[in-house]
Amino acid sequence: MPRSNPSHGLRRQAWLIGLVLVTGCAQSRTDLQDTLARRVIPDEVASGQSTSRGEGMEDRATTDANVRPATAAQPGPGAEARSEGDRSKTVQPGPGAQARSEGNRSSAIPPAIVEPPQRTNSDHASPAPSLPSDSDQATLEAIAASGKPLTVSEAIDVAFRAQPRLRAQLENIDQARGLQQIAFSTFLPIVAGHYDVGGFSLGVGGEPIRLGKGLPGFNFTPGIGAVPIGLNLGTTYELAELKVQWLLLDFGRRMGRYDQSRLASAIAQLQTDRAFQTVADEVAIAYYNVLRSEALLRTGQDAFRRAEEELADARKREREGVVERETVLRSEVQRAENLQQLHAATEEEFVALAGLSLAMGLKSDQPVRVVEPSEIPPLATSLADCLQTAVRERREFQVTRRTVEIAVEGTRVARADFAPKVIADGSLLDFQQQAEKGHLDFRLGSIRLEWTLFEGGRKIAATRVADSAVRQAMAQAESIADNIAFQVNEAYRNAVTAWIGIDDARPAVEQATENYRLVRLRLREGAATPTEIADAQASLTRAQQNYLNARYNYLIATARLEYAMGVGQTPRTQVSRHHQPA
Repeated sequence: MPRSNPSHGLRRQAWLIGLVLVTGCAQSRTDLQDTLARRVIPDEVASGQSTSRGEGMEDRATTDANVRPATAAQPGPGAEARSEGDRSKTVQPGPGAQARSEGNRSSAIPPAIVEPPQRTNSDHASPAPSLPSDSDQATLEAIAASGKPLTVSEAIDVAFRAQPRLRAQLENIDQARGLQQIAFSTFLPIVAGHYDVGGFSLGVGGEPIRLGKGLPGFNFTPGIGAVPIGLNLGTTYELAELKVQWLLLDFGRRMGRYDQSRLASAIAQLQTDRAFQTVADEVAIAYYNVLRSEALLRTGQDAFRRAEEELADARKREREGVVERETVLRSEVQRAENLQQLHAATEEEFVALAGLSLAMGLKSDQPVRVVEPSEIPPLATSLADCLQTAVRERREFQVTRRTVEIAVEGTRVARADFAPKVIADGSLLDFQQQAEKGHLDFRLGSIRLEWTLFEGGRKIAATRVADSAVRQAMAQAESIADNIAFQVNEAYRNAVTAWIGIDDARPAVEQATENYRLVRLRLREGAATPTEIADAQASLTRAQQNYLNARYNYLIATARLEYAMGVGQTPRTQVSRHHQPA
């Protein structure tokens, strides 16, 4: 019977183990890919894909709303039935913009982008192409209606819990604390154990070496020594060894490295606080951009409604023979321009909502509803006060100070390399022999002095590098201070300009509204030209847009000023705020 080769079994086992490892790695990569995909693909699209895995790529491409190309919006039939009440959302001038009414929000998603009413008297009517159902005005209203209303502070709280960048930053603190523990471990002794189980066999023969009469003959083996002729020994044995080593004195090397790790841990905490402020600033800016896009969309809806009214009035007067055909054509052009602006405003709101979700660390399809602030905080501080606050609150000043301290500790470590080391060593060896029941116990203890006297100039070069690192840290600290001063100056000037812009833009809205009303009255009396009514309408739209831009530019500027001064929200400030007495 042929004998089996044991190497075949080993190879088979190795192949199976490798297959299991490869399968596990592939599974882990697949799980990570699925996790990342779920953060990108909307839930309804992901569920649709999971139920139609067996279909071809062509079918999935036609059912996936995220990859279907969006066609340009064209006027189509059926839109004229939209009630005038849904188009009457106007932007009133004043310190607080009117929030979108919840009664007009619907969870239904119609199949087109804010389609204009059908042009009944147009000579070149064309059918409307199919449009994506996730890019229309009703979708925005459905998102706002299904989302929970969040103030700016509440949105920042959500970002603190959901933003992946903050979780990654918090891991830096744990890593810094681990490095600090590693540096502290050098102050403690090192204990190591060693245990061997084996066997040996020794047989000595041949011609002996004679030293003299009466002395036994022996042989000499390099590495072993002299062994007597005729010695024949074979046995198993156990060898246990315990070693202890303790660095008693190194003249500041360990203390310098430990201080560096301690300062690095403090820097990681400060950088994490600044990362929380960065996220809070990004959320605030994205939040105000959503409010701006909603307000500009309402302004675009008002402008489009006025354009439709002007077009209907021009067609009526054409039928009565009051105006010529070019007046109707001019109104058609004006209406088309307003429609394009309305589509652009719709797109800007979708992008603004996606930007807010990104800043908060949410999925792109999670509904978020913003709330208009009840009042605009006035700019009641001076540039000098802002600079003083930045010096007191900006984490970068504390980071640079600790960075300089780390560099100084580096010079201490570099100079300590010139000094010797004092090390205590201890060993315990226990040898047990089975044959003849022999044993050997060996104990050794020592204190030694290690001193490297020459290394080719390495220590001198290391000292020069450490001194240069101190000078570099000082120069970087000055540069950071200059950058902070510039950031505060820039943010303060932007806030002042935006605050003045609100006062400048508010009366312009009232004046443009009154001008449009007067021109409309003159037009009804036949004393105004179509050019005048178009200019009045365009002036009113621009005035409303300028006011809204000035309003939200100021809110964004104040958020950036707070960020530049270092007074943004962090988990610590939230805790202190919640524990303040009422």
